[in-house]
Amino acid sequence: MDNSTKRMINSLAEDILNIYNIPVPIQDIGEIVEKLGGTIQREVSFSDGTVEKNGEGFRIILSPFQDEKRERFTIAHELGHLFLHMGYRTNEKLWERQSNNIYHRIGNSEKEYQANEFAAAFLMPADKYLEVLKDLAVDDMVDTSEIAEFFNVSVEAASNRGKFLGYLRW
Repeated sequence: MDNSTKRMINSLAEDILNIYNIPVPIQDIGEIVEKLGGTIQREVSFSDGTVEKNGEGFRIILSPFQDEKRERFTIAHELGHLFLHMGYRTNEKLWERQSNNIYHRIGNSEKEYQANEFAAAFLMPADKYLEVLKDLAVDDMVDTSEIAEFFNVSVEAASNRGKFLGYLRW
């Protein structure tokens, strides 16, 4: 994924947070899904999550075999597919064509990387990440688990976000 695509995805995630007045860190992502016009179901599946059009709204289906932090990231990932690839509230013509399209959180295609970028930007916006990083740093060192705790994501997700933003070393 090139840098201009990353910037566009981060900008879209920030716009959605701002337009819908979603405070960060997100406390109840299920409530956010409802606010956006969707529902969440849990079903045994071959992937962690899927998203599909459901009437004028959408439905996210989650595997019940995830811990809370993984589930939050999966929901944000599916929201990425919803806005980026399905055109929900961003591209009316694309949204109208979604009657039979279902996106699964599986594999490593370009769309999966894009949905992961959206999820990270949605749960850990760049500006807020840097603010938290600076607040928690002691002698230019930071415990990534504290960043993860603040955003209620896994340590791996918090670490990867910091590295991709260029704030942490690989």
